[in-house]
Amino acid sequence: MSELTSTPWVVATGITGFYWKAPKPKAQLLLQHGLGEYSERYVDKYNQLIPKLLENGFDVYAIDLPGHGRSEGKRALVDLHEGLKSHLMARGLMPNSGLPTFLYGHSLGGLVTAASVIANPSGITAAVIGSSALHLPSKLWERVLGGIMGRIAPNADIAVPRPGLEALSRDPQIMIDAENDPLFYPGKAKNLVAKTVIELSDDIWKKLGDWKVPTLIMHGDKDTSTDVNSSKALFEQISSIDKELKIYPGAFHELLNDLVKTEATKDLLDWLNARV
Repeated sequence: MSELTSTPWVVATGITGFYWKAPKPKAQLLLQHGLGEYSERYVDKYNQLIPKLLENGFDVYAIDLPGHGRSEGKRALVDLHEGLKSHLMARGLMPNSGLPTFLYGHSLGGLVTAASVIANPSGITAAVIGSSALHLPSKLWERVLGGIMGRIAPNADIAVPRPGLEALSRDPQIMIDAENDPLFYPGKAKNLVAKTVIELSDDIWKKLGDWKVPTLIMHGDKDTSTDVNSSKALFEQISSIDKELKIYPGAFHELLNDLVKTEATKDLLDWLNARV
């Protein structure tokens, strides 16, 4: 872990929050991590995203979802409806300091962030949705199966095949580091997660006509953990007049940990800075 340390940020009972102060703040950003990982990973990994955001004048806030990182709960078990409530609560607790407010979410955090935009778009300057776990509009059998398994065995692994750590990045060191990280959960998604991914996603697809927030959507076209076609459809259907889609050829799931990390980080920071 880097020497960069956070200030504790109290959001809710059982939810661990973090705050990093920029030397010369010009904006504030709420960062939401993905499945199995945690907020502090964005200090040393993701091309040191949090330090770079601080250098660019962004105060950074973040929460560990239930069952993740330093928050309470069974490992990697999260009802995303509760995750959305936590995200909205965190947004409401960000200082009303007159600074522009940005949202950034990766993977499962991208889905939660998208749902947060739909639930309450007020006060958001812009949002970045990275490698989103947004599920395409569900089929009846998916809803039925997800509902049954989510109720009878919520903490069991989903039965369908899923890629492992090798899908995170083309940089082998990222997989090695994840394997040896005690806060990183390397297993498959749980049935409750799968059930609520479908439910939250279906809610989002119904309301994209209301999405006016400036938005950057990023995805690798060789991502086998989440579906690049969902990001393409999201881009096409949101109503924002300020929207951009960045697809990175050959890139795996964790763009800022992948071989395209320099390009993707620059794209992200340039896009944010242009909207401060």
